[in-house]
Amino acid sequence: MAGWIFLSIVFFAVLAFLVIMRRIESSRIERKFNKDEVVITSYGVNYFGLSSEKGRIPRSSGILVLLKDAIYYRARFSKRELLIPGKSIRSLKIVETHKGKPLYQKSIAIDFINNDGTLDTAAFRIPFPAQWLGAIKRYLLEDKEIDIRTEN
Repeated sequence: MAGWIFLSIVFFAVLAFLVIMRRIESSRIERKFNKDEVVITSYGVNYFGLSSEKGRIPRSSGILVLLKDAIYYRARFSKRELLIPGKSIRSLKIVETHKGKPLYQKSIAIDFINNDGTLDTAAFRIPFPAQWLGAIKRYLLEDKEIDIRTEN
């Protein structure tokens, strides 16, 4: 009987932690952007870094926000941030590798022109990727002819 009580307490503690973290992430986004700029927000997104970053694939979890003119990522615990302006996006892909390494899951790769003027790629595992791809195409790429491809 005591085991069940302990497991129940642990379960509710984890649940409370997740609720608190989501609220913290939401308030960060509310402070950073006007409500009318935000199209979609996804929590628990895995970010696999940029192809231009040296070394192994850095993995972080956080929030991804589609704005009317950009895509914004913020890591949950570190201060890692990424803003990809819509006008800099060159292609979208469904991939299972990034930086030549397997991700062991289907992810979305966004090819874009970075601040240095070179082509870079950011990879994300996003809940409901089809919804995201459609929204990115609609809000950020409507005037561009960009194919959404699957990696071979």
